Amino acid sequence: MSKKKRTKPRPVEGLRPDVVLAESSGRKRLNPRKWPVLLAVVEPASIAGLYIYLLAHSWLRWMDPMIDFPRDLYLAWRVGEGDLLYKNLANWYGPLAQLVQGAAFKLFGVGIDTTIWTNIALTALVVIVLRDLFRTMGNRWSGWLASVVFLAVFAFGNYQPLANYNFIAPYVAQSTYSFAGLIVVLWSLIHHLKSERSGWLGVAGLGLAVTYLDKPEALLAAMGSLGVYFAVRFIRAARLQPQEIDWQAGIRWLKQATLWLAGGFFSLGLPVFLYFLIRGGLRYAILATNYVPYTVLATRFRHTVLTEHSQLIFSGLDEPWSHFVQQSLTGLVLVVICGVMAMAARVWTRAPKFSAGWWWLSAVVAAMGGLGAWLANDQAGQWREIGTALNFPVMLAAAYTIVWSFRAAWTGRADWVRPLGLAVIGVAAALMLTRMVLNGRIYHFGFFMMPLAALWLMHLMLIEAARPTPDGLRANWLLPVVFSLLLLTGVVTLAKFSFQHYAEKNLEVGEGRDHFYTYNTDVIYNGQFLKDLLKAFKSATPQAQTLAVFPEGIAVNYHLRIRSPLAEVDFHPPALAYAGPAHVLGELEAHPPESIILMAQDFSEFDLPYFGANEASGRNILFWINDHYWLAAVEGHSPNATTAITHDLIDVLTPRAPGIHGVTLLRDANDAPLAPADVP
Repeated sequence: MSKKKRTKPRPVEGLRPDVVLAESSGRKRLNPRKWPVLLAVVEPASIAGLYIYLLAHSWLRWMDPMIDFPRDLYLAWRVGEGDLLYKNLANWYGPLAQLVQGAAFKLFGVGIDTTIWTNIALTALVVIVLRDLFRTMGNRWSGWLASVVFLAVFAFGNYQPLANYNFIAPYVAQSTYSFAGLIVVLWSLIHHLKSERSGWLGVAGLGLAVTYLDKPEALLAAMGSLGVYFAVRFIRAARLQPQEIDWQAGIRWLKQATLWLAGGFFSLGLPVFLYFLIRGGLRYAILATNYVPYTVLATRFRHTVLTEHSQLIFSGLDEPWSHFVQQSLTGLVLVVICGVMAMAARVWTRAPKFSAGWWWLSAVVAAMGGLGAWLANDQAGQWREIGTALNFPVMLAAAYTIVWSFRAAWTGRADWVRPLGLAVIGVAAALMLTRMVLNGRIYHFGFFMMPLAALWLMHLMLIEAARPTPDGLRANWLLPVVFSLLLLTGVVTLAKFSFQHYAEKNLEVGEGRDHFYTYNTDVIYNGQFLKDLLKAFKSATPQAQTLAVFPEGIAVNYHLRIRSPLAEVDFHPPALAYAGPAHVLGELEAHPPESIILMAQDFSEFDLPYFGANEASGRNILFWINDHYWLAAVEGHSPNATTAITHDLIDVLTPRAPGIHGVTLLRDANDAPLAPADVP
């Protein structure tokens, strides 16, 4: 007597298998409609809860007291007071971020809290758009996971004593504003691809204007995505019938789309242009609104990037071949390993055969599956080098999706929309990594240059590597499950590391609305030195109305609310290389400040000399200060404070004990040396 073969009940379309099993076994039927309603509440609430939790456990601990972030505070304060960017105030990037923050200071008052709340709102907007972007491309799970990874790893990351590399208090405001503009461009293109409503192209133009008025990396990525999108859509419009070519139809679509894009762009670009036109004239308005491409194309900028030692280190150009080989090999090894994982999953799940192209893409994007385990293994600082593994798979997968989308549009395939959506995000992710190709560390510029790449690869693993087969079966369901677990493990590991840094920041700095926390002196001396310097300056030179701090101390100006008569705000070696020591000296001669603070800042981490150690690092500036100023107060050591500065001023600035040391100098109104008895 043969046994009857047991078979599982076939799922009914529209219901989950567990619901069908419940019905067949006589159990009470579950209502499948309750789960979408419940998820619609729980999923966004959990993201909001995570955001609030991260804010609460890192509150006012995001910024560095002396370096980078205070520059934005000072510029926003001066812009709010009416000073002009690129005239009264030097600015390395586009004007939009400073205009927004200056307006916020004007409306809500001057204070670090104003900037922080502005950035909190901007970050919330980025999370909302990112969630909807990846949910539209995938499903609710991919949108939720994208939000979690972005918040925990990138938005609140703090992986070294020097802060500033997060979305709440970034090293430069243009980084987060430009990233937001790029995300709006991608979000709009995906929705236009889905709905064909022309208004989305206007929104894309608005996002493009934000990147154009902020930072070049995001502008390059946005232009690349728009270029691929418009090219593929042009081909698709001309090839609606696979056997025919109607280039006129493509041109008509291109004209209409360009008009909508331009309309969105000028809806923001024109008001900004008019603002500068009214304030400074036509030539000034053209320069200010086109400063991002002007900076990139400027000979001085290229010369600085290619010759300044610290810039070479940041970009990885100090040893380019070594960095390229390291990153390529690391990425290739991960691709091979995770490609084996993909094949093993296929065999284990007995999935049907797929084309070679599908397996190539799966092998590439599966590289992301190994990153979670790599992140969880926090050994020898490997978590810092996540970009080393990201860059190669992103570049390869992006190239594949671009070719795939063009081919699908040209051949008239019915599924041409999906590869185009992947290509639009992929090319932006790849171009955002151009600065990181040789330097893949996330703890510097990677906090805004790498999120899109990480989230895009995550989407490919969760959605594309597990797409249903023609008969409805999941081809590689094991990969997304394992990948999600590994990824969440890595996210928790990185978040714990960040919170360790946040927990060490208990030193209170600043007063009132400028209050924040930073490291104690056993970690880094910047916070305590700023407190001591502000106290000493108020005591020794309370009458000073203008102040310049060398080489990097615009935070003092901001906290004291004393403006600098110089347009330049930073004088460390990279800044001097860009501005030019002769230009800074000319500014000093034309607009000498009433008081100057000199600090001995250690640049040995970047193999750079102290300020004034040679001509390129400001020796002539230091000699000019020596000829025109007298010593008023000293913080850090105690030579005679009533004697003139000697020719050995460089030695005075050299640290004689751990920490940073500073001296405050005064000049009289007639540009003549003060007598020792007149010095406070």
